[in-house]
Amino acid sequence: MRTLLGLSFAAAAHAAVSPYLAGHQDVPQYTIDLDAAPETRYNHIIADTSNGFNTTVWKFWDQYFANDAVLRDLLYGIVDVRGAEVAEMQGEIEGMAAASGLPVKFVQGVQMLYELQTVMVPLANFSGKKADYIPPGMEALARLPWHGPGCTGIIAKCADGKVYHARNLDFAPRPIMSALVYNAIFKKGGKELFRSQMIAGYAQVITAARLTEDGYAVERNTRYTNHEGGNMDMLKNIFGGRQLNGWVLRKILESTATYDEAIAAISAAKYASTEYAIVSGSNKGTVISRDPDGVAFTQTLGQPNFEERSDYIIMTNFDYFFHDVREFFDPTGHGGLGKPSRRVAAQTILNATAVGELTPDVLVQAINAEYVLADTVFQALMSVQAGVWNTTQPLYKDP
Repeated sequence: MRTLLGLSFAAAAHAAVSPYLAGHQDVPQYTIDLDAAPETRYNHIIADTSNGFNTTVWKFWDQYFANDAVLRDLLYGIVDVRGAEVAEMQGEIEGMAAASGLPVKFVQGVQMLYELQTVMVPLANFSGKKADYIPPGMEALARLPWHGPGCTGIIAKCADGKVYHARNLDFAPRPIMSALVYNAIFKKGGKELFRSQMIAGYAQVITAARLTEDGYAVERNTRYTNHEGGNMDMLKNIFGGRQLNGWVLRKILESTATYDEAIAAISAAKYASTEYAIVSGSNKGTVISRDPDGVAFTQTLGQPNFEERSDYIIMTNFDYFFHDVREFFDPTGHGGLGKPSRRVAAQTILNATAVGELTPDVLVQAINAEYVLADTVFQALMSVQAGVWNTTQPLYKDP
């Protein structure tokens, strides 16, 4: 059984564990050499038949795209208008396509999974502020097989005086996405630069860390547009060739060594779509709610936030500080509509522990709790201060 700081995941969460949780398993790990040609960096991962990645991505293609000409042609059309990615990223895309045998346009289209899944239901709140509709001609985006909402991130100052960062990555279709997860150690000059949780076939980072003295850990969470025209803003950025969010973050991880520099870079960068960046460091933590062209809202560990206490900050996928009622219609954790949202369920666990007495074990309980565990394909407990990068994948009673 996968253990965390000597504690069983299942034992840690026994009081509030999701009824769908059967246990945990390890995450496979590979090294990616950034000194190698982009076209060859992932060859050893794709060629390793023991991981089943290539079989799974072909199943993904066959099940959702091979026989859906409307959705496939829409995705390819977006790729055509967008054009090639920056040379390094395009080289990685073409290398993965060649090694797997999949169409290049499909592999390139998959790179937009975070941006394109920001399309969601229109209601934002009851005060007249409305979110957006799917632009005419783009209705097939609603049939994209990857979808959320998903993800929970918690950064907490624990009783040992150190900051810990707990993370659930929720991605549907879960049977496909869970079979594509791996950890990568990105190296340059033979030395680790950063480490990242990856999805096979996707060249961008989702959860990552630079485990150095003043380094940082970061997770990406989907954030939905909250104004009319927001979806079109995202599509204009996509069509205009603006760099994708995960590639922006990957380049920050490659070039930025410290927490403060990373916060500044993430805040200043141009994004293709709305997104949350949940960043932890040594005695520090920040949730940056990103719009494509700037920062919409910031939560800072140690300051009174909407959690009504200062020893943790939390984010799922909704601007609860702006009263986004879509949170309470979210079915992904089997909550909503009279049952707790993922955030509320996690906070119930956290708030049952007194201020100053939170522990890594409590964070583990929170991310495995009923109504919090959703289409979760990856979990992590990270701490720059404690040198912790502890990752796992939940196993489910109902596959």
